[in-house]
Amino acid sequence: MRQIAILGGTFDPIHNGHLKLAEEACAHFPLDACWFMPAAVPPHKQGRKLASYAQRFHMAELATAAYEKFEVSDFEAQRSGLSYTSDTLALLRKEYPDSAFSLILGADSFFEFENWHAPEDICRNARLLVAAREYAREHSSLSEHARHLEERFGARVALIPAPLLDISSMHIRELLAAGKKSAAQYLPAAVYRYIQAEGLYVPEKEGKL
Repeated sequence: MRQIAILGGTFDPIHNGHLKLAEEACAHFPLDACWFMPAAVPPHKQGRKLASYAQRFHMAELATAAYEKFEVSDFEAQRSGLSYTSDTLALLRKEYPDSAFSLILGADSFFEFENWHAPEDICRNARLLVAAREYAREHSSLSEHARHLEERFGARVALIPAPLLDISSMHIRELLAAGKKSAAQYLPAAVYRYIQAEGLYVPEKEGKL
């Protein structure tokens, strides 16, 4: 079966940390492709103004263009309603029966996984590939939490054994809003140029979002 990893997220904006996470997953596991899947209607971002789906999708295309195994999927934009990962994976399994799916998670998302919508459905339809970096809060170890999810949900968990960049889109947006050029170091060059050209994340130009 074709082995496909899914890296979902708001990607507002996509940054070097996202790319590094996908790179390490492809380096440590026999993946045929990694699909970056921007959330059309992120359920956990209701009430916050985002760059448009088209803008976030295009930034993902710019960021991944040089990577052979990376693709950007508009799968979540093809259906209505909130972009729940559980629903997406169930539909992917139906549409691509000859493929096996893995879901790439950062450590922070991994420790919040039980609070996601229908975690048991996610575990039934995908293996979890988890970034093995230190978590910012006190917590059980990654391996202990993996065992907990295996027992509770039948999760299949594998750790990505590599240090990863600790970058947040929120911090990047704050730098961009303040006009700080240091934001460029966290972004692919083409993405930074696009953000500048579109005037994204700058308060006085929010009307362009």
